Amino acid sequence: MKLQTILDYLAKQDVDVEFLGDPSHQVDQVSGLVEAGSSHISFLSDSKRFQELESSLAGAIILKPEYRDMTSANRLLVNNPYYVYALTAQLLNPQKPPEGIHESAVIDETATIGKRVSVGAYVVIGRNVVIGNDVVLGPGTVIGEGSQVGNRSYFAPNVSVMHDCLIGEDVRLESGCVIGGEGFGFANEQGEWYHLPQIGRVVIGDRVYIGNNTTVNRGAINDTVIESNCIIDCLVQIGHNVKIGYGTAIASQVGIAGSTEIGKYCVLAGQVGVTGHVTIADKTHFGAKSGVTGYIKEAGSYSGFPAVPTSEWQKTMVRMKGLNKMAQKVKRLERELEEIKSQLENN
Repeated sequence: MKLQTILDYLAKQDVDVEFLGDPSHQVDQVSGLVEAGSSHISFLSDSKRFQELESSLAGAIILKPEYRDMTSANRLLVNNPYYVYALTAQLLNPQKPPEGIHESAVIDETATIGKRVSVGAYVVIGRNVVIGNDVVLGPGTVIGEGSQVGNRSYFAPNVSVMHDCLIGEDVRLESGCVIGGEGFGFANEQGEWYHLPQIGRVVIGDRVYIGNNTTVNRGAINDTVIESNCIIDCLVQIGHNVKIGYGTAIASQVGIAGSTEIGKYCVLAGQVGVTGHVTIADKTHFGAKSGVTGYIKEAGSYSGFPAVPTSEWQKTMVRMKGLNKMAQKVKRLERELEEIKSQLENN
């Protein structure tokens, strides 16, 4: 593909690019700076990688305007190199075109299937399901009764969407996702557990990404809601009635208990745990392994268990590193005090 083709595509995406070099140069794939050759296009977004930039053999490099003189390669000068790299990678690695409906798929006669839909082997589509246009359903995927899937959504193999779920447009669900499984609802009577039927739904907005083997439980009564533009990593557990705000990012192994409301543009790093029935303010960031045990009313960065402002947690960690020395000092002072007391008594 000529660099001019990439430039034209970026222009259609309203990306402001200053180009230096030969627009007829051919590239066929993206690559890292170190691994790249003349047929690759790479990017620089971290100033710590200047040495890699200077020695890179990439045929073209996406970087910020202030770094233009650090390489003689073809240069795409942009404000956000990582974003432009993502767009370029999408262009060079398009999703495979729809392959039609496999003969082994089981599709209920009441289901509505849109145009240019790809249905893989052993897919099951239940009663009154609505599938939009240009949707891809990977092999072994199950779409339960009454669920709806928006245009251009992509489901990898072995995705399960239970009954009455609503999935927006341009949603990507990776293998092993379970959307709308039963929430963890039980009543206890004299030590015996009794299941509570979960009658809510899961409602997912547009442009949501959910990674492998993540589970989103249906609501107990009200819906579980994931708003548009959220990204959720692999192995995440989202409990019943949870609401996740627009643009929130959730890393692997996060667990969110039921009826929690997470604001817009929040970030939950790996292995964060969130207790149930709490509300978290917009634009809140939780460091890895944080434990959220109560309401978070102010935006900011939080860490530790229980989660506190990161600056406070860091001070605590510094003090904890000195606890052993402090304990030894206390023991020494106690011995000295005992010696003083003994001397006074003897006198």
